[in-house]
Amino acid sequence: MRAATRSGTTISFNAAYSKPKCGDNKVLLKVKCAAINPVDYKAPWPIMGTVVGIDVAGIVEEVGSKVDTFKVGDEVYGAVGRDGSLAEFTATDPDGLALKPSSLTFTEAAALPVTYLTSFQALKDYGKIQEGDRVLVIGASGGTGTAGLQLSKVFGAKEIVGVCSERNVELVKSLGATEVVDYTKTTLTESLTVGDVIPEDKKFDVIYDCATNSGAGEDYYTISKGLLKSTAERHGQYVAINGSPGFWLRALSGIGCRANEHLFAMKKNTKDYTELAGIMDGEGGKDPLKPIIQDELPFNETSLKEGFDKLKTRRAVGKIVFNMDM
Repeated sequence: MRAATRSGTTISFNAAYSKPKCGDNKVLLKVKCAAINPVDYKAPWPIMGTVVGIDVAGIVEEVGSKVDTFKVGDEVYGAVGRDGSLAEFTATDPDGLALKPSSLTFTEAAALPVTYLTSFQALKDYGKIQEGDRVLVIGASGGTGTAGLQLSKVFGAKEIVGVCSERNVELVKSLGATEVVDYTKTTLTESLTVGDVIPEDKKFDVIYDCATNSGAGEDYYTISKGLLKSTAERHGQYVAINGSPGFWLRALSGIGCRANEHLFAMKKNTKDYTELAGIMDGEGGKDPLKPIIQDELPFNETSLKEGFDKLKTRRAVGKIVFNMDM
């Protein structure tokens, strides 16, 4: 089968990789579409597996003898971890999968697993977002940022401020931002300052930082601490998906981290993916959502290089998805 494989941090196209077998505790998927994330080229083997990719959408081809949560023919989506998704087939744990949102194509569903579940958990579990909140999304035009904007609106945020460059302002507004800060023209602090101070009503209940330590020296952690609301009833929450080595050490050890500062890695699970699918389908009377797709590419050697080259520029807006049937 065709597969994208890694050796160290080098990613290669393999036209004759062995098809995986379905173990007793696994499901074998026929991959329809797979999307890519920065971790796919940043994390080397053996931290990640030989086959590249985490995001997947496909059809259950075979079910292990100890699996009772899915059946052959189910259309599913989710995260496959070390098993790899950039291949025609993947054998993976069922606890990282859920039934695909019925309103989405396989291409759209493959864009969800990492960025949308990360944003879902960041806002709901760590940010404790509430109806009427004022939310700041830093890095608002990337994969996690666009998801963060859409989900903040679904969760009832009243004011959503997005940080992006000028060329993405209209996109960010269309996804739910009520205000936009163009970081190429002003700093975040300057944009919020009135006179010599930042008024309390300009501060935030939740800051979702998708930009710090993403590859070009960005650091919003320090200034974010002064932008959080603080009342007797509730303290604003800072939630980041990346940070300095020191922040990671504090977050992982639990030593030295403030209670309202969070740095985390997404935890794949069927329950959250099922709830996310309902959100995307517009359950509960909400408007259905669609992810932003930067490019849909065929799965071949040329397009594999093209997709990762674009991802590495850090200027992709939304997700890059490979379609196995193109």
